[in-house]
Amino acid sequence: MSFLKVDSRHRPLLKKFMHHPTTYDRANASSRRRPTRAFTLVELLVVMTVMVSLGGMLTYALASAQTDARIKRTQADVLTIGQLLQTRMSDVSLSKMNLAYGRTIPQLVRAGVLGTTALDGTALTNPGSPQPTVSEYQKIMADEQARLILLARRDMLRMVMPECQRDLLYPPATLQYRTRAVAATSAAARTTNWYPNAAQLKPPAQWNQMRTLLGLFSAETIDFHWAGSPATDPEVDAIALAANNNDFENLLRHNVNVPYTGPASASPIAWTRQHESSECLYLILATTELFGKKAIDQIPTSRIRDTDGDGVPEILDAWDQPYAFVRNPVGFRSPAIANYDPTGATEIEQYRSEPDALDLLLVDFRFDTRTHPNPSPYTTESPFHPIYLPPAVISSGRDKTFGLQRSYADEDNDGTVEFGVNSYYSSSVVGLTPGSIGPLYPGTTGFRFPDPYFNVSSVPFANAGPYYMSAAGTVLAKEGGGYGAVIQPDPDGDFRDAAADNISSLDAGF
Repeated sequence: MSFLKVDSRHRPLLKKFMHHPTTYDRANASSRRRPTRAFTLVELLVVMTVMVSLGGMLTYALASAQTDARIKRTQADVLTIGQLLQTRMSDVSLSKMNLAYGRTIPQLVRAGVLGTTALDGTALTNPGSPQPTVSEYQKIMADEQARLILLARRDMLRMVMPECQRDLLYPPATLQYRTRAVAATSAAARTTNWYPNAAQLKPPAQWNQMRTLLGLFSAETIDFHWAGSPATDPEVDAIALAANNNDFENLLRHNVNVPYTGPASASPIAWTRQHESSECLYLILATTELFGKKAIDQIPTSRIRDTDGDGVPEILDAWDQPYAFVRNPVGFRSPAIANYDPTGATEIEQYRSEPDALDLLLVDFRFDTRTHPNPSPYTTESPFHPIYLPPAVISSGRDKTFGLQRSYADEDNDGTVEFGVNSYYSSSVVGLTPGSIGPLYPGTTGFRFPDPYFNVSSVPFANAGPYYMSAAGTVLAKEGGGYGAVIQPDPDGDFRDAAADNISSLDAGF
């Protein structure tokens, strides 16, 4: 084998060429000179801590944004519904009352129902007032007619804006008013004796529509199945009949999908009381016209659901909880309601005066100072007076607990009522204390006085009455005993805390 011979002159150059470091050599050498660099455990923990903190902040921000969105959506809902209900209430306050009248005393005498002595009439008595003088009778007769219209409007509101089951179950209330007797027996009888009269609101179409949606008989069908036409005859006190006759009560609750052949065939609908006010709100919107459509069409179907499985849907807030509807929130704390303000420096500031829009002539008995407690603990009369009550739609808010006095309050959601009113209660059940007013219409046992200011806390929910109007009770209702007030007693403040995050149509700018 032969080898290339290199001239001695080129050997230094060749040597330099063969020993010139390549890029690889330099990188390899550099790697040998420097130790390998990696994250330490401390650095990893720091990075993880920062990432967890950022993740938590992001989660909180998203949750806060979601909560704010739910609050705003709920505020918009209650405001819209509240305005609609207020419009409906204004309509009732201005509407002509379509009344049916019972037979007069002379007609009852001619029919042989009463003896001829009834033509003389009897002495007029009112709550807290003495026998009226001769000079007062014309004003009293005018007040009687105006009071009849007031009570009819209140009964109509009960029927077209129900807040509990009984508002829809009871037919129109039998209302009474008195007229001066035209008697021939003596001059005294012509000035001091009075006849009782009965009247009744003709069943509103919307009330019949709501009953039809529930699967209940309309007023006409009720009368068809029951002798005496209790749903349309003012001489029959249908509310008292329902309380004292189980067969009639079962007829009012009967499911129209089951053939009714008599009391033995009665089959009630499955409607429960757990979310009755929200279900009533649904029925109101489903039967109220709004720009040629039903008002319920303004509510997304995703927020209408039957959460208790009784066949009647509820309207839900942004937390998927049924709203509460309170038609007459006399105990609710809001600048929109002139009830009791404990921060007022004087009694006049504590009990503001804002008359009821339904009672333009101030004929409610509570405007008569003789109905007020004596001696009165108050220096003014305003605590006893009726006030304007806008309807309230209320969300339980983030904690999903109302903490408020309602027709049915199940605060722990276990299906058992803890607070509320008896299943027989409705504002139209309220009457005047027996013996405080007369004369009464024949066949009636009391004087109905539909009362939005009744102190519902005065009667335990386990008791079916009695429910009597009183001026003193109105003060207690304003101070926290009426609908919409924080549930009492509340020694630990739990109900007050629960009510703190509620969202209502009255607080949302209504």
